[in-house]
Amino acid sequence: MKIDNIIFESMLHSKGINKKTFSQYAQIPYYTVAGWKKSGKVPAYAMVLLQTLPLPKMVTAKQLIDAGLPRAIFWNNDLTKVVPNDIFIVSTLTRSYNDFVVKKFIEFFGEDTVLAALMKHRDELSDKLIDRVLTYTNNALISA
Repeated sequence: MKIDNIIFESMLHSKGINKKTFSQYAQIPYYTVAGWKKSGKVPAYAMVLLQTLPLPKMVTAKQLIDAGLPRAIFWNNDLTKVVPNDIFIVSTLTRSYNDFVVKKFIEFFGEDTVLAALMKHRDELSDKLIDRVLTYTNNALISA
């Protein structure tokens, strides 16, 4: 069974991801996923994989303030605005990095989520920021 590419792309859009993210998740070469647009057809297994793709978790600044982070570090003035975790983590760290913020993010989101957010957006981040977060997490593991 073949699926129309328009349906596939609309589902990608509704999940808030692009073809590259899908190809990484599904472990399908990007050029294959991109080629489906040219052929106009998408294999049924791709739709099944897309449906199993977890939705990005969402968070508000208020939730993190309630967890102990100071209001002053947040880039978003609307404390109730719902933002995907990865965007929230990356945006906040680029504006107000320090070990306290990283510690609180790891407590709130988990180390895997924080590191995944950095890796997902590594092209937009400085190597220095990524290295500092990795150093902090490695030091935290050693001292634990």
